[in-house]
Amino acid sequence: QRPNSGLHPSRSRAHQRPGTQVRSQPVSRNPRVRSILLAAVVIAGSVSGCGAKQTQLLEAAEVAETETGQGVTATEIRVGFIFVDQTKLNSVLGLTSAPTGDIEAQLKALAADVNSRGGIGGRNLVPVLRIYDALVDSAASEEKLCRQFAEDDKVFAVVLLGQFQPTARPCYAALNTVMIDQTLYPVEQQEAEKLAPYFVQPNLPEYGSLLSGLASALSETRFFTATTRLGILGIDTEQNRRAYEEQLLPKLEALQADPVDVQWIDPATNASLQAGQNQAVLSLKSKKVDRVIVIGGSRLLAFFATIAIPQKFFPRYAVTSFDNPEYISNQAPEVLRGAIGVSVAPSVDLKADALEFPFNAGEAKCLKAVEPAGFKFESRANARVIVTYCDAVTLLERAFKGFDGEPLTAELFTQQLATIGPFDSAVNYAAAFEPNSYGGADAYRPIKFDETCSCFTLIGPTKDFER
Repeated sequence: QRPNSGLHPSRSRAHQRPGTQVRSQPVSRNPRVRSILLAAVVIAGSVSGCGAKQTQLLEAAEVAETETGQGVTATEIRVGFIFVDQTKLNSVLGLTSAPTGDIEAQLKALAADVNSRGGIGGRNLVPVLRIYDALVDSAASEEKLCRQFAEDDKVFAVVLLGQFQPTARPCYAALNTVMIDQTLYPVEQQEAEKLAPYFVQPNLPEYGSLLSGLASALSETRFFTATTRLGILGIDTEQNRRAYEEQLLPKLEALQADPVDVQWIDPATNASLQAGQNQAVLSLKSKKVDRVIVIGGSRLLAFFATIAIPQKFFPRYAVTSFDNPEYISNQAPEVLRGAIGVSVAPSVDLKADALEFPFNAGEAKCLKAVEPAGFKFESRANARVIVTYCDAVTLLERAFKGFDGEPLTAELFTQQLATIGPFDSAVNYAAAFEPNSYGGADAYRPIKFDETCSCFTLIGPTKDFER
């Protein structure tokens, strides 16, 4: 019999034991552009195509309502958590990430906290932790991880972190496993509906809404001028094109900021990624583009910098949280001169001292939940992972409140999210779900790049996304 707050016994232990303060370590600023190029080679698989196998998985998926979800018994609900280990990747790239402490101990404390209040739907939360090596990320490895959680661990839901492959989400849906997706991976409404009822992004907005908000922010901050020559740089996927054409482009046309060039990058292989970026630089430069909006996230801007910097192409960029602004700030700040954007998640956009810590009631609640594990986090960067897990657990707890002893299903979870209204997210400025809504981030704040600190700073109040 597993203890109520215990982890799956086969999972690896994280590195640091409780009882000591987790201190922030600044990410090293490596001026060599070649480090980003290496990152592009290593992580390029994160935006690769998934092929016929993915299509077959989706076609085989059965999303009919069942009596109770996998991983749920009369006394337990099993939930998977992915911890992305960047140790090897950071070693290769010469980077240093802020330490997160003993994630296993923190998860035990988080489970004990929710179980002390009656658990999730009257069941004790049993966390299942799996460590994922960022250095070996690929379509195959993410699908393997999916099958381990769904078929070996038999969990009800998985909290996704660092899963950029297009194979991952269809795999979980096909195996009837709920995804609480916390990865900076853009998903627009039509794609989310394909994955329903197994998909939700509580800490991120629907991608079309984000691009619409970005256009508004760019207009308000005078990113566009009468002589602006705008270019679009995007990861070439069906959903990214749809979000651009249906959400962003109409906004740009209304602002009389029609693009003079649109470059879509084929991410299928390292070769196509490299060739696409080379072609994009040549085309954007030839058309004298001086403003660029990046679409699709997946560190495209970081990859593109490896081509743009040597060719002395330095337009002003429009960025969002999906571009991981803090990462590019540390690796190639010269690319970001004059950059403007929108922030939905301060922990991935801003320096630690940009907002007080904790910055809201949700973050304070999550930090308190893991205090029994012996951790006192020095900064938001140290607590980034556990508060993200905490938000996911909070949603499960609230969605299934009042359903003690009743069947817990993916359909019920999705339906109930729309009834909880606004919630205190530990990660976002504001969060809420509505019917037929799969993205929880409900607001953004405009940001700009400040060369004095080589970081993004807030330049405006919180604004709601259009829904």
